[in-house]
Amino acid sequence: MKRHHRPPTRYASPRLPSFALTSPMKLRASLLALAAGLAAPAWAQSGGSPWYVGASVGHYYTNNVFRTSASETSDRLTSLSLLGGVDTRLGRQRVYANLRLNDTRYQDNTRLNNNGYDLGTGVNWETVGNLSGTLDYTRKRTLADFNSTTAIAPTTERNLQTDQSATASVRLGLPQLSNYSLEAMWIHREREYSLPIFDSQEYRQDAQSLGVLYNASSAWRFGLAGRYTKGKVPANGFEYDRKDLDLTAQWRATGSSSLNARVSRSKSDSFSGVTGALVWDWRPGGRWSLNTQFSRDTGIETYYLGINNGLSDYNRVQTALQTQLNYQLTGKVTLQLGGGFTRLSRNDDQFGTSSRDNSRQYSLGIAWQALRNVTLGCQYNRVSRDTTNALYDYGAYTAGCYVQGMIR
Repeated sequence: MKRHHRPPTRYASPRLPSFALTSPMKLRASLLALAAGLAAPAWAQSGGSPWYVGASVGHYYTNNVFRTSASETSDRLTSLSLLGGVDTRLGRQRVYANLRLNDTRYQDNTRLNNNGYDLGTGVNWETVGNLSGTLDYTRKRTLADFNSTTAIAPTTERNLQTDQSATASVRLGLPQLSNYSLEAMWIHREREYSLPIFDSQEYRQDAQSLGVLYNASSAWRFGLAGRYTKGKVPANGFEYDRKDLDLTAQWRATGSSSLNARVSRSKSDSFSGVTGALVWDWRPGGRWSLNTQFSRDTGIETYYLGINNGLSDYNRVQTALQTQLNYQLTGKVTLQLGGGFTRLSRNDDQFGTSSRDNSRQYSLGIAWQALRNVTLGCQYNRVSRDTTNALYDYGAYTAGCYVQGMIR
């Protein structure tokens, strides 16, 4: 009899909400993530509607808009968002899509006014037999950080950052070895900036992997795979590649707590050694939950893991830790505390330079489900950066409140 296999689980880049962020735009996104979490019980009580639509408006203050060490410029900004999504099953297949449209207006620095979006869509598919897989696509446009790389001097000009990623995976169960399955994966990632001076930070990258998974028990799963990555900087034709041997493990201690880990032997033109990632989602029950992410890898891999305070380039090896604690104060009020640090080292083949820089971030938030489909919240976020070049040092904080309404 054929054994049923679930769609593949990605160990390297789970999509998780993050509050340890560096810009007002990302802060607003984290507030919406907390609001969505509070609204979940209302959705469940309403019968599990497969769709939702909503809107959000927020007002924020930042003391250092351009992330500089001198001549700090403060400002206030207002952001309006429209949200919508669907998550449903069509037979054996799960189909989902989420879209957020943003309009952000600055009070004084009006040249920074911008429109952005965040799209995520995909399909989890499976056949009657041993074949299953996933297809997903994400695309996001935001206002880029003004001081995000030591390769370019900090800027005060509006710079829109566009990221997109496409992933396809296929898993084949082995009928004679019911605990084993083969998995193949392809990932395409790219980044673009609107300012020409950031052309050297753009990339196009493709990765392919092939490996075997072993289901040791209902709680444990292990994997071994080979991965090859090849990328290019379109502006100057610079090419890079990377080879990895990945050892992965997944542990589901309970129905709501899980641990995903990856340890890799990595080799590229700019570095060689051990890389890895760890995502721990601990929900012991009761009023609180804890999510922790750890990574030692290049900036691109760390960025797609969900750690947002690092520099997401292809040859910057960084060690990053990010954690978030949620505590349900009452049935309608949730408190959130977040923090993290990032240590970065750079070996730049294009410019022949090397450097290190460190950053720390802290956040505190509260959200109140005022009505069944209405949530109000506030958040405070502080980030600091210390580098070998004082030009890139800064300290900044952002604070804001919002109201969001959802129809499900």
